[in-house]
Amino acid sequence: MAQLVAAMASVHVPLLTSAPHMANAAMWEKIHHGFDTLRETLTTSGADTLVVISDEHFNALDPRRYPSFGVVTADSGVGPVENWLGMPSNSIKVRFTPDLAETVLREGVSQGFDLTRLSEAGLEHGFLTVLNFLTPKWDMNYLWLIQNCVLPPLPSVKRCYEFGRMVGRAIRQWDSNRRVAVIGTGGLSHAVGTPDMGKVDPKFDAKFLKRLCANSPSLLKITDAEMEAVGNGTHEIRNWVAVAGAAEGAKGEVVMYEPMMAVGFGMMRFQMSA
Repeated sequence: MAQLVAAMASVHVPLLTSAPHMANAAMWEKIHHGFDTLRETLTTSGADTLVVISDEHFNALDPRRYPSFGVVTADSGVGPVENWLGMPSNSIKVRFTPDLAETVLREGVSQGFDLTRLSEAGLEHGFLTVLNFLTPKWDMNYLWLIQNCVLPPLPSVKRCYEFGRMVGRAIRQWDSNRRVAVIGTGGLSHAVGTPDMGKVDPKFDAKFLKRLCANSPSLLKITDAEMEAVGNGTHEIRNWVAVAGAAEGAKGEVVMYEPMMAVGFGMMRFQMSA
């Protein structure tokens, strides 16, 4: 059976590639330290397959037909679909893992999840921005799982944790000798397209990261109102919570955090047993 060997999370700030000048040298030093640490975690774990849990920002999926939980079952994906991301449009092609996607679909149904099969999905910044730094050769096998963090009503934090736990169990039940890592992207506190855009709440982020790293029941008590109060983009922490679910009680550590580039800019990883 496959092994889940690494679990981590990171912001997916599109400015990293679309407007890198928005970060000064000191900021970039912290950013590179964070990505170097996560990349080392991937390398040390021996992972050959990377599951990405993120939302999708209506760049490839139609908001009129948007899933609560989507599983990309395609053989491959091409992007970016955005023409402003600082990468040539549709210049990146990744190899997906449809066999694992089908395993997640079956396990999801058995655990009461109504999952949406996505037979195609163009790649956008929720998937690409982080991986541009973590796997710049695009040489791993990937699976993209999409959670609704943008179109109310949103799945509860508890449901996203349960989704991640189901995904972790599906990985461990996958009839394969693959070594799998999971990463959640998005967040932390930030606002998009509102008068609060640019504001960050370090206190909220610190409280969330403490709960996340403890992987304790208090993590599931975070409400939509709490997230909305510190910015509509904060709802993306659901993707980090899902990774906590996949990690099945493992504890975590913050790799870096700094309020910059209009977000609570953070990265973390869980301490997975061998």
